[in-house]
Amino acid sequence: KAVVSTQSTGSFLFMYIGEMGKDYVYAVTPLLEDALMDRDLVHRQTACSAIKHMALGVVGLGCEDALMHLLNYVWPNVFETSPHVINAVMEAVEGLKCALGPVKILQYTLQGMSHPARKVR
Repeated sequence: KAVVSTQSTGSFLFMYIGEMGKDYVYAVTPLLEDALMDRDLVHRQTACSAIKHMALGVVGLGCEDALMHLLNYVWPNVFETSPHVINAVMEAVEGLKCALGPVKILQYTLQGMSHPARKVR
């Protein structure tokens, strides 16, 4: 029997090639952007999983600008209510925290603390 997985080929790619993923970060960034803006929850969940593995694979290799760009697309998904998607989003944020540093994630969190909308706070 074949086991159906929720992880995409991109996530699988970045999970196993590690540092060699540095060469592909800028190539897949537009694809991940598009997936994170999609209405379908599965696309956003899969993109977050791929971003987590990509971020962990390129820690300290100079791809911080692309990862910061992707964080801007991951962050709005923290308001998602689906347990699978929110789990994938939180894992992506944790992976980006390793690659970008905890201060960047703290800055995003602190900005939300003074947001006028109650749901954001």
